[in-house]
Amino acid sequence: MPYFLNPYLFFLLEKEGVLVWDYKNHSQYLLEESHFAALCDLSQHLPIQDNLSPILRELEEAQLISTTPNAASEEWGWDILSKIFHLGTQNVYVPSDETSEKMLAQQYLNECVKLAENTPSLFSEREGQLIDLPSPALELLDQASLLAVLKNRKTCRHFSSQAMTLEDLSTLLFASFGLIHGDSWSESSHPDLKIIGMRKSAPASGGLHAEEIYVAAYRVSNLTPGIYHYRPQDHKLTLITQGSFEEEIISVNYKQFYSRGLSCGFYVTSRLDKLWWKYKHSRAFKPALLDLGHVSQTFLLTATALHLQTWVTAAFEEKQVDRLLQLPDTTESPFLFLGVGYGTGQAIPDAMQLING
Repeated sequence: MPYFLNPYLFFLLEKEGVLVWDYKNHSQYLLEESHFAALCDLSQHLPIQDNLSPILRELEEAQLISTTPNAASEEWGWDILSKIFHLGTQNVYVPSDETSEKMLAQQYLNECVKLAENTPSLFSEREGQLIDLPSPALELLDQASLLAVLKNRKTCRHFSSQAMTLEDLSTLLFASFGLIHGDSWSESSHPDLKIIGMRKSAPASGGLHAEEIYVAAYRVSNLTPGIYHYRPQDHKLTLITQGSFEEEIISVNYKQFYSRGLSCGFYVTSRLDKLWWKYKHSRAFKPALLDLGHVSQTFLLTATALHLQTWVTAAFEEKQVDRLLQLPDTTESPFLFLGVGYGTGQAIPDAMQLING
């Protein structure tokens, strides 16, 4: 009888042996050497020995093999790693026999109590000189209608090297990434509740707001050029490294020359340790990316309301950005670069127009 390998198997060499993961059906097994050898033989279409019948039966019961072909039918245009992640984070089963809303709510609260025993730090602290920011001029954001801001938001690839004001930077940081609601969160005022999230102008998974903001100041009035970390807890900047980094960042950002002339840029990172503390399954990587999309759009609209041109990219060398920002370890990783400044609003830079012409 012919046997066919499950097409959704991923193998990982562990200290204890070979781990096989059926990433579509969310099952994992630590294989004995004989079972792994049998799977290898089946993958090479080698003859099956009679004494392997018990092993084959166990592999079939685990749905690692079957007697009918089960070829992967999904059309997929990227590499196998992306497919493993995509399918491996779909349809994750969360067991619960409860049906009443009251019991489901209690179940959720019980889980939160367990998590609260080892809460991660809500705010990140970076060593360096603290820089005071002027009070944000939120009244400036009342001067443009939402419809006008939505229509005027546009990617720009031609900037004029004009400096932006420190007041505009303060307003942009506070409205996009700051604690714009202050301490008001009436639902969380109950004395038995422990606050482990925060409110900002964009939504975030679990209210955790895992994003961190690093400012690359090129041309900001009354602010020394350099790399800074934004502190939403007190609306200040921490100076990480002083200096002019525009050309280095252009190079790190895969030589996207059309960002030259920005007033400043913002690397948006995610503190993954915050997310995996609460959400144990790798599926949480998907909402982590959505969180960054929410906050970046808020930033782009706020900048547009302040009459600034914007540019955004996710194309850069992560390891070089890690070094530039002096990120502590792999628990925090960069995902986006947001640029603001003054320019013509051209989406297609002159160099590309000359080639096409």
